[in-house]
Amino acid sequence: MDTEYGTEMTDDVENEAVTADDTEAYPGEAAAIEPAAPKYTVPRRKPTLSFFTRAGLFSVKVGAAVLLGLITAVKLVLSELWELAVSLFRAVLWLLREISSPMRNRFKVNKRLQKKVQKARRESKEEYNKALAYFWCSYLFGEDGVFYTAFNYILPVVSIAFLIGIVRYGSGLEYGLSVEYNGKEIGVIKAEADFEAAEREVQQRISYDDSNEVINLSAKYSLRIINENDTIVSAGQLANEMLASSDEELLEADGIYIDGKFIGAVRDKEPIQDALNERILNYRVDGIVKDLSYKNQIEYSRGIYLAESVMEKDEAIKLLTSEKEKRSVYIAQSGDTAAMIAQKYNMDFEKLEELNPDISRKCRKGMIVNVIETESYLPIKYVREMDPITFLDYETIEVETSSLNAGVRDIIVKGRRGEKTSHIEVTYVDGKEYSRKTISTKITKQPVVEQIGIGIYAARPDSPSTVLTGSGQFGWPVDGGWVSDGFGGARNHKGMDIAASTGTEIYAAADGVVVSAGWNTGGYGYFVQIGHQDEYQTVYGHMSAVLVDEGQYVTRGQLIGEVGNTGNSFGSHCHFEVRHLGMCLDPELFLNTVDSFSEESEKNRKKNDKKKN
Repeated sequence: MDTEYGTEMTDDVENEAVTADDTEAYPGEAAAIEPAAPKYTVPRRKPTLSFFTRAGLFSVKVGAAVLLGLITAVKLVLSELWELAVSLFRAVLWLLREISSPMRNRFKVNKRLQKKVQKARRESKEEYNKALAYFWCSYLFGEDGVFYTAFNYILPVVSIAFLIGIVRYGSGLEYGLSVEYNGKEIGVIKAEADFEAAEREVQQRISYDDSNEVINLSAKYSLRIINENDTIVSAGQLANEMLASSDEELLEADGIYIDGKFIGAVRDKEPIQDALNERILNYRVDGIVKDLSYKNQIEYSRGIYLAESVMEKDEAIKLLTSEKEKRSVYIAQSGDTAAMIAQKYNMDFEKLEELNPDISRKCRKGMIVNVIETESYLPIKYVREMDPITFLDYETIEVETSSLNAGVRDIIVKGRRGEKTSHIEVTYVDGKEYSRKTISTKITKQPVVEQIGIGIYAARPDSPSTVLTGSGQFGWPVDGGWVSDGFGGARNHKGMDIAASTGTEIYAAADGVVVSAGWNTGGYGYFVQIGHQDEYQTVYGHMSAVLVDEGQYVTRGQLIGEVGNTGNSFGSHCHFEVRHLGMCLDPELFLNTVDSFSEESEKNRKKNDKKKN
């Protein structure tokens, strides 16, 4: 507290302290005057507001401003509503005044006339009767009188009611077009489109024989109300009436329409339909099919037709079941043979060879084959369900792998095509495929991606003169070095000694699990033993440092230790063994250094050196 305020108190004493007057004292009063006691002012410390207090004050100010804004807005809305209410009230008052104005005028007139009647009564009886009659005439028939007022108010209401009645009556009526042809009404139709359809129908019937004779189809039609005695006719019925009103020779028959096009008429449609049904029943097709029918839509319409368009039944059956041949070409596909092409087009094999000499020997993919297609007047279609199996191609990717020496490319996963089964519906027309629709698809075998390994295992001997041509199942385990002692020999050496300076890195020769790691009392010194697939094991002895633990999974090329001279060793080297089912095998059979000094290997080695640095 003293330190905090000490400077301020000193300043205050210097600036505000009251001291003894420095002026001279009067004689005799020097002893009586005592110096005044100095006065001090205690400075007041300014309060310091915390962040939360300032935030609270700011929130209160913002809330107050928002509240004031809301109050102002509410006042503005209420004032506008008040003005609107006042305006509406004034409008209602004006309307009431306008409505009651005739009545008020009438009351004034009545009051004036009543005074005249009373005055006339005092004068004479004759004047009284005149005044009374004038009063009632004015009251009943005068301006603003009873009848005048009633007329002004009731007439608009009656007019509106009358108009509504007329509209409702008119909307309840049914209207149609009366068609007049050759001076005679031939029917009533709903819309003009019915007449246009009838006109087209008549044109089809009269154009059957391709004659140049022209029939006048012009007709008049007018809108009128349909009564209960009128009959609405269809487009077909109207066409019959139009033809019947012409001067042509007509017959009643069944018109045959193929996909809506008129091709002729017969007196009786039953024999025609029976012949067409029999053709469907006798149609030969191999296998199980469904929806066997004609491709075109066949319809019959009973009506009036030109006599020239009516055919005999045998003529109609011959036309509808007829076939014609036409020359065409086919491009041979992979796997096609001459016999298969002949079967596809329902051709005799001799006819196919006649059109394509030596096709039996020369048929190949892409060859243009002359064929004859049979085209029916009414083609027959059917649907065949199939479940073809298609193959799915596999992808090929490249992956870097330490399982291969740098510079070596090899397939590490063989690609296999997948299989897909589809359920499809194939539509055939006259035995030839017309379209196909896939209903469902199911992949029964997934394709296997082919993986091409790009070797990145960069460990290799010091010199390219060290050439090992084994299988390459295991990689050279030391970053450099040379073979100082091979397998077997007079001392029955169980492995291969790779000499290198102490501290040189040792790598796992293949993927596997560390079976043992640490000190070995059998003469290996510090060593690592790794278990691999197919019961193989590798051993790395005489290490100066072990860098993995027992049970750890390691990959090919992973650092596992450093070259040393521990155990029964007489020089810095790595003792490397390959074992299978407990038997020691020659490591040279499994090491391959042929491509260790290729350009690709040099690149990967430089990459690894950069990573290490």
